[in-house]
Amino acid sequence: MKKLLFLQLLTMLAAVLLFAHSASAQQSTQTLRSVSVSVERANEQQPPPNVPAQARQAEDTVERTVKRFRVGVEGGVGLDPELIQFGAHAAFAPVFSRNVEFRPGIEFGIGEVTTMFGVNLDVLYTLPGATRGTRWMPYIGAGPNFALSDRGFETDPDANGNRFDFGDTDFNAGLNFVVGARRQSGVFFEMKATAYGVSNVRLLGGFNF
Repeated sequence: MKKLLFLQLLTMLAAVLLFAHSASAQQSTQTLRSVSVSVERANEQQPPPNVPAQARQAEDTVERTVKRFRVGVEGGVGLDPELIQFGAHAAFAPVFSRNVEFRPGIEFGIGEVTTMFGVNLDVLYTLPGATRGTRWMPYIGAGPNFALSDRGFETDPDANGNRFDFGDTDFNAGLNFVVGARRQSGVFFEMKATAYGVSNVRLLGGFNF
């Protein structure tokens, strides 16, 4: 009788130990999984290792420079002399102030008598008061202009069979005055007048990419 009771007690004790061991093992597995997930999340949040500070600084500088640089195209008509105008430009902004933009560019003009090639170094100032909701932002500007102009005239042969040809190429330096308006999307319209050089008033429209 005592042996039977002793065997029952041993059986119950073994069952309790087995259950405790199983519960402990399951809890340990859950703890390891939690620790593993926490480590993975911490690794995802940490910045990439072994990146020098100078490299990150250079990358930030390049990114800021790219954001400041844009290109654009333009076209229109010129008055006195009458020309068909088209050209391209680059834009750097902001310069000294968020409203100031430096816009160097080249332009071509083709007319019945005159052909022109010009280089413009315009500085534009966007008038204050514009917001993100403003449809059109007015601006003014000025800058030097350097142009080559060619005036040519050719007649039909006369009765004696002679051909009269007149050609004249000039280099002129002048000063541009610009008045215009642009949208946030990049579209712009402007009037540009040049003094002291190839005197010309241009009505232009274009797009800044």
